[in-house]
This record gives sequence, structure tokens and C-alpha cells, in this order.
Amino acid sequence: MTVAPPARQPRPRTNPVTVLRRATAAWRRLSPFFRTSPTQMLLLVIGSVIAGFAEAALLGLVAAIAGALSQGQTEVAVHVGPVSLHASGGVMLGAAAALAVTRGALQLLLAYLPASMSARAVASLRRRLFDAFTVSAWPVKAAERDGQFQSLMSTHINSSSQAIISLGNGLSVLLVFFSLLVSAFALNLPAAVVLTVASVGLFLGLRPLAGRLRRQASKLSAENIEYSKAVQEVVLMAEETEVFGATRTYRDGFYTLIDAVRQPMLRTRFLSSAVPTLYQSIALLMLVVALAVVSLMGTERIATLGGVVLILVRALTYGQQIQTAMTNLDERIPFMHRLADAIENYVSHPRQDGEQPLPVIEWFGLRDVGYTYPGGREVLRGVSFTVAMGEAIGVVGPSGAGKSSLVQMLLRLRDPAHGSVQVNGRDVREFRRDDWQRRVAYVPQTPQLIWGTVADNIRYHRPHLSDADVEAAARRARIHDEIMSWPDGYDTVVGQRAAAVSGGQSQRICLARALADQPEVLILDEPTSALDVRSEALVHESLGQLKGEMLIFLVAHRLTTLSFCDRVMVVVDGQIEDFDAPDHLLATNGFFREITEITRSRSN
Repeated sequence: MTVAPPARQPRPRTNPVTVLRRATAAWRRLSPFFRTSPTQMLLLVIGSVIAGFAEAALLGLVAAIAGALSQGQTEVAVHVGPVSLHASGGVMLGAAAALAVTRGALQLLLAYLPASMSARAVASLRRRLFDAFTVSAWPVKAAERDGQFQSLMSTHINSSSQAIISLGNGLSVLLVFFSLLVSAFALNLPAAVVLTVASVGLFLGLRPLAGRLRRQASKLSAENIEYSKAVQEVVLMAEETEVFGATRTYRDGFYTLIDAVRQPMLRTRFLSSAVPTLYQSIALLMLVVALAVVSLMGTERIATLGGVVLILVRALTYGQQIQTAMTNLDERIPFMHRLADAIENYVSHPRQDGEQPLPVIEWFGLRDVGYTYPGGREVLRGVSFTVAMGEAIGVVGPSGAGKSSLVQMLLRLRDPAHGSVQVNGRDVREFRRDDWQRRVAYVPQTPQLIWGTVADNIRYHRPHLSDADVEAAARRARIHDEIMSWPDGYDTVVGQRAAAVSGGQSQRICLARALADQPEVLILDEPTSALDVRSEALVHESLGQLKGEMLIFLVAHRLTTLSFCDRVMVVVDGQIEDFDAPDHLLATNGFFREITEITRSRSN
């Protein structure tokens, strides 16, 4: 059975009012990207106008001097409308040289100002994006694929930077163009009219191509995001790929993404080059027509005609630069829209914060907590429990039971859809997040190290922690002696792929990081699941020493890890199935008894 394709919908008609309204709306949204120093903008405007008139005067002088020399005259006359200036050839040459130097200095200034505004805007945009991402809610960050934020920080902000340069250059050449236009009116009115009509007509005639360029640039922006995500995944999964092999299917999948970028890139680059080239060719043709019109009208002053010709040539050159600047801006705007979308998404979903200081934690718990992920998948429902300071609480359950979501509730990474997380009977959303982050620590299942020294990794951007605090945390995590055995000690450089430390050592460095600020609550997610026997024993020894000093939540499956817990919470299908001492659960709970028997059989 053949299904007919849907009828193509006609494109909505537009009129000048609609276009103006859309342009105004886009400018309101994108104008923050162009904010810069008012002094620099003023200098750009003034410098462009002066440079334009200086260039027009220079062209007029050159034409007048050339006309005088061709007729063997020693005195040069310059006519600007009703005004005539007469001076010797030497004086006029000196004036021309001074104008050339002045124009050159102004052009250097006009090249520097857009570059300076662009560099400042890039730094400002990166701070804005970083700050917006940092303070946004965890669900927003978790929903992004790897590589998206990196692409925004690099490709999209760089494109915004180029847009600012294009805008600055476009404004500059536009002002120079109008300065030349005014000069042309003063020298010869008919030529100025021809120039104006030709330039405006040429600019409007090429706008449809600019629209196509903008659409292709928008597609290129979207494909670049997907490509960046895939590149990030290639890096993250390099070890697995090395083990399982880069199969033909793996390579073809990546090649597909490369090809998806290739087509819009080809069209974007082609149109970016084609529009200025077309402008230049048509402008030259219009120049010939304009000269023909001027010659038919007649002129008595050959020097004035020469000046008009030179101004026509230069004005059309600047007109081409205006078109190029507009083309470049059209190409960059889709990247800026996507960047604006991301910033708006981050800013509109801030992480929840409270106003009250966090009191000393006496007891901690959940009250009728429920949570559903976007898409309708319910992962927690009716979860309630209470634990006291100093207890060691184990959390077990089958995969997908809701343990990770429970941990995210305890860490305040996600807020419950129903119910509340409570401290001393009060909803934790009342308390300042800064206090929570200092008093509740976390050790993930997979250790994450930054590229830096061991001390940097333990301190983790908390400058209030002294070297003594770092060492004390390392001792409590049972990693100090091994650190001191390394040639550089705490100055040893480690990172995700650094060969200096093993997996067990990385895990204990992360444990030291969690303990460095002396938290009241410590949450560990499968901290020994991938450790060797010795590293696991050291972690158990460390946790045993910490018991009673703080409230510990330990997500684990191994009986050896859970053995020191006062109580164990069994989570099944998003609910607490049982919550009791390990010995009692062994007799009453089937799941706990099953994992206990599996652990014992493996140990034997």
C-alpha cells in the first residue's frame, strides 16, 4: 500500500511590516550579545565618519592633482559644490599625504575596535553561559547529551564572536559608505543619485540569497551540536572501543554524522562566497552604467568627474563589504539563536534554594516522597523513613528499583514531585543550598578526577580547606601513606586518563574529597563495586572508623560492604519494601537473603 506524501503547505506571505516586526523581535533577543563599551561604539561611529570624509577628500585631491599634472599646470584647483580651493601642487601633495596617513591610522582603529568588542563579548558570553549552566537545576543538566555544553562554549560562542566582528565592520563600512555618498552629492548630484539607486537595488536584490544562507546556517548549527555530542562520546568510550574494536557499523555511524554536517556546510560556505562575488560582478557592471549616465549628462570639470569616478569605485567596494558583513551576520545568527535558547533554558530552570541556615542535623528522612521523570516514568512513590545522626544505613534493591533517584533526592539534585525530604522535621527546601553542599557529601560509584594534583583533587575548588585539612581527609580515607610513597606526594598530577593512580586509589581520593570538609552526612553509591580486595578492605576500614561520627548512606550489594550498617533499606519498584537490621532482614526479606547467599557463594 502506497501512502501519498502530505500536501506541501504554502509558505506564509510576508510584508514589510511583518519582516520589520520579526527583525525587531530578533534584535531584542540577540541584542545582549552585542552589548559592549559605549565609548568603543562612539569611537567606532566617529572614526568611521571621519575616515569616510578623509577618503573622499583624498580621492578628490588625487583626481585634481592628476588632472593638473596631465595639463602641465603647477596650481591645483578643487571644486566642491560652489566652493573652490586653489593651491600649489606641492601643498596639495602634502595635504594628500596627510589625509592618507590620517585615513590609515583611522582604519587601524576601526580594525581594532570590532576585535576588542568581540573579545570582550566572548569573555562575557562564556561567563554568562557558564554561570547559567552552573546554577541551573540538575534535571536540566542531566537531560543534556555529552558534548552539547562543550559545543555551545566553543563553536556557538565563536560564531557569536564573528557576528560581533561582522556587525562592527558592517557599521563601520556603512558609515564610510554614507560619508562617500555625501561627498559624491557635493561633487556631482547626478552621480550620487545613480550611486544610491544602484547600491540599494543591488543590496535588496541579493537578500533572498542571504535568506537561504541563514536557513542553511541554522541547519549547520543543529548538525554541529549532534556532531560535538558524538565526538565527546568517542572520547569517553575510547577504552571500550579499543577493547571491542572499531567495527564497520561504529565507523559508518560516525561517518553519517560527518556527512550530515558536510551538506549544510557546503551550502553555507558556497553562499557565503557567492553572495559577495555576485555583488562585486554586478557592482562593476553598474559602475560602467553609472559612468555612461554621468558622461551623457556632461561635465565641464575633468578633475571633478575623475573624483566622482574614484568615489564611485570606492563606494561600490564598501557596498560589497556591507553585503559581506550582512552575509556573515546571516550565517552566524542561527548559532546565536541556539546559544540564546540554551541560556534561556538554563536561566528559566534555576536550582531550588532556601533562605534559612541549615541547623545541626539530628535526624533525617523522607516523607511520602514520589518522583516521576519527564515522559511519565514513575521511579519513586510513597517513600517514607527516618534515620538518626550517627547511623549507618545500607540501601539495596534490584536494578531500576529507584536507588539512584533516592540518592539524588538525598543530595537535593532533584526535588520530589510529591512529599518532602526533611531535616529535624523541616523541609530541606527551606535551607540554604550552600550549607547543604558543605554538610552533605557524596562519593559516586565511578571516581571522577580532575586534571591536577592530588591535593587539588581532594580540595576540589574549596579554598577554605588548608593543606592540613587535605592531609587529614587523606588519612581518614586510608590513602595518605600511598600518596607519600609517590615521588611528588600530594603534588602528583592525576586525571581521568593519568597512569599515576589505580582505580582503587582514585576511589579513595574521591572519598578523601568527600571527607575534607567534615560533613555531617556521607552518601556513597557502590563505593567498592569495582575495587580490588585490598582497596575494598581499606575503604571498609575507613567507613568503620567514620561510623558514629556522621550519618552514612551506603548503596551497595555486597554483604561485606553492608555488614557494618545498623539498618538496611530494601527498595523495590520505587518503594521501601523493608527497612531493618541486617540480621532481621536475612530472616524476613527474600531479596536481601538472595544477595546474601550470592555473596557467600562467590566468596567460597
